[in-house]
Amino acid sequence: MDDYSVASTYGGCWGAGYTMTCHAALGVVRAGVATLKGTGVRINCISPGQIDIGVDLKGFDMRGLSAQFPPSSLQSGEGRREIVGLERAGVPGEVGRVAGFLASSFSSYITGHNMVVDGGASVMNPLTIPI
Repeated sequence: MDDYSVASTYGGCWGAGYTMTCHAALGVVRAGVATLKGTGVRINCISPGQIDIGVDLKGFDMRGLSAQFPPSSLQSGEGRREIVGLERAGVPGEVGRVAGFLASSFSSYITGHNMVVDGGASVMNPLTIPI
């Protein structure tokens, strides 16, 4: 199971290098289904959106990051309410529970899937809203 960001599915302001590597990782997951056929091994991807990991970046040297979408800790609450369906950043445990589900027998018929965990941001405006 791979864990990348929603950049694996959408272009955006993350920059070409990061977006390209996320697209490649999702390609490995999708190609892995045929490669692993008959082994009983499942392969899936988790693509998290904004996840608040509790790191305060205020005062961080942001030079070179002007093309990047700012981390949730640097965004206003109003901004998050506008672009995230659940109106907040996620927390690591929410992504962890999805990983637990995919690793459990509850997901025994799921393989080659990209599980997007972004609070609905990618469906709010997928062409212009980076996570």
